[in-house]
Amino acid sequence: MANSKSLTTRTQEEINELRAKIERQREYLDILEMELFNTRAYLQEFTDIYSREIGPLEVELSRLTDILEAETAYDAPPDPGEQFKGQAGGNNKETGGQEKGGKGKHTRRNVAEAAKDADYEKKIRELFRNLAKRFHPDLAGDDVDREQREKIMAQINEAYSSRDMKTLQSLAERAKASRNGSSRSPKVELARLKMELSDLEAMVFEVEHTIRELDNSPAMQMRTEYKIETQAGRDMLADLRESYQMRIDELREHLIDLGVEPEDLNI
Repeated sequence: MANSKSLTTRTQEEINELRAKIERQREYLDILEMELFNTRAYLQEFTDIYSREIGPLEVELSRLTDILEAETAYDAPPDPGEQFKGQAGGNNKETGGQEKGGKGKHTRRNVAEAAKDADYEKKIRELFRNLAKRFHPDLAGDDVDREQREKIMAQINEAYSSRDMKTLQSLAERAKASRNGSSRSPKVELARLKMELSDLEAMVFEVEHTIRELDNSPAMQMRTEYKIETQAGRDMLADLRESYQMRIDELREHLIDLGVEPEDLNI
């Protein structure tokens, strides 16, 4: 009897320790998610500025390059427009701007769509993890419970694989309604807490990785340079606009030399 009581006490102590660790991980995850939100907001702000000031020039340079390719399609190499293509393509890759042939796919729109997709993925992933913690077969108290959990987990996995948010939400509502205030045994609660801590640690790793990727992205590096230049009283984008405009003017002159009528170069 004493040994059983001692085991129960140790289990409860381990449960309390796990709950404390989970609480700390949740607090840290909240901090990371706020940092991620701010990082995305900074990047979005810069891409909006870049798309507004440089985007139209990228589009024009790409359009003229397409005309040049059409005009020289049957000429022998080397292609005189290769320098323009290289310069335009290089800048697009560095800044996340429109690539050749993008036809209006500006950085701003791409970033907005990516943010929307990321938000959906985050919600559906969190919903899936919460359901998995609730219905994982390893948390079963007996064989009958395990069989029931396996059936529900199969539905959860299928809905998650197909990114079916509606079905996952429905399963979550059913889970909430089925609890009826029932309590878990210490053994089941311990297993559940261990799984929850493991999930939180995986989420922390994922958010940290996402923040590092954004911080090291070419667009964020350009934003950092832009901020430094602005604080020093210099307009980095003005220099970039001048460079783009110069290449556009040179390309227009080259096309006219090839026999393209000036009015055919206008939109």
